Amino acid sequence: MKWRNASLRRRLLIWLLIPLLLISSLMLFEVRSNAVHSANQAFDRALLSSALAIADRVVLIGGQIEVDVPYVALEMLTSSAQDRVFYQVSTAQGEFITGYEELPPVPEKLMPLLEEPVFYDAEYNGERVRIGALSRYVASARMATRFHVLVAETTGTRESLSEDILARAAVRQFGLILIAALIVWFGIGQGLKPLARLEEALNRRSPSDLRPILHDVPTEVRHLVGAINHLLKRLENTLSTMQRFTADAAHQLRTPLAALRTQAELGLREKDPEKLHDVMEKLAASTRQTSHLANQLLASARSAPEGLAGRPFVRIDLGEITRAVTGSKVPEALERGIDLGYEGIDGAAPIMGDATLIEELLKNLIHNALTYCPEGSSVTVRLIPEAGNNAFIKLVVEDDGPGIALEHRKHVFERFYRVSDGGEDGCGLGLSIVREIALRHDTRIGLDEPENHSGAIFSVRFRLASGQ
Repeated sequence: MKWRNASLRRRLLIWLLIPLLLISSLMLFEVRSNAVHSANQAFDRALLSSALAIADRVVLIGGQIEVDVPYVALEMLTSSAQDRVFYQVSTAQGEFITGYEELPPVPEKLMPLLEEPVFYDAEYNGERVRIGALSRYVASARMATRFHVLVAETTGTRESLSEDILARAAVRQFGLILIAALIVWFGIGQGLKPLARLEEALNRRSPSDLRPILHDVPTEVRHLVGAINHLLKRLENTLSTMQRFTADAAHQLRTPLAALRTQAELGLREKDPEKLHDVMEKLAASTRQTSHLANQLLASARSAPEGLAGRPFVRIDLGEITRAVTGSKVPEALERGIDLGYEGIDGAAPIMGDATLIEELLKNLIHNALTYCPEGSSVTVRLIPEAGNNAFIKLVVEDDGPGIALEHRKHVFERFYRVSDGGEDGCGLGLSIVREIALRHDTRIGLDEPENHSGAIFSVRFRLASGQ
């Protein structure tokens, strides 16, 4: 979690330094190998020269090999006080002639290569040594024999030289890494300055300032700024919608609340029991109407997209919901003298949606039909597969009431729009709620006229959910 919350500058620096350190480590390993190889080449030449000088002083006298080791042959190897030099001369059969008898012999794998000088590492008297070996013939008038010359030197100077080369390379490498880190640190700071200016500009904005961000920003964050601008636009639309809704709601509530207050004041002053009863009946009716208006306002706010942000759809059974809601509305229909019935499928109709909102949609469609249909009318709720397309199902609410005139049809889904200002207890929000819920479910509400030109048909088309 701390890594995720780290600053962008620090994260970029870490991502840069880790590869640089790995690469530098590999390079230092290569430098060390090259340093050892270079040191060995330089010092091996001196070993070879000493071995050749000794070999040149080997003679065969009376069938015996004799050696007069020249001082200069060993002097060329003693340039460093910390190193010591050893030598050995032996026959090809391994018989010791002169020098240091315990000097490590030539490894078996190198013996076939002794036609040319060979070099190998070994340990002598507890010290690491580098040994150069060569094989030569010595002859007299009557015979010739082969001999081996070994010259060894402790490796202190070689190792010091290699370590010095490695240390110098390491200082250069880590110096470059430090310089690169500083350049990147300040470079990122310069690169992030447009974001800092953007942050400063946003901090100066008032909470109500939702204008798009127009600052010049790096290419890498333009998509982010675009997403923020899109969010600001949505917030602006949401706030505008909420402000309009609040203003409309205040306007719509002002009248019934004033009526309630007036009727209550009349009731307080009225002394006649019969007139007081009439006032109380009107007060109760006004209270019911105001309560219905408040409930519809809450439903409208809940059905709007801004009221459902982040609420996911789930698999629901439209058939079960339709039958249950229709059944719950039968008592209201009987009270109004209206025949309410259901026709359609008896099984499941799975869709992806919000069960609460779907119930609200159907309740409002049925309530709208019951409100505007006269006594003796019939209202039918249907849930039927779409003709010719089994992937969709249609929810239909049909009535044989007075219908909706053509001039009103394009307005009936607007908030607070009412076809009539008569005695109906509607408040002009039901169909707008239906429209919002339909839009939330990626569909639309349709309004048609029956073939006999009497009544109205509201229909909503839903896509059936696939799978189990």
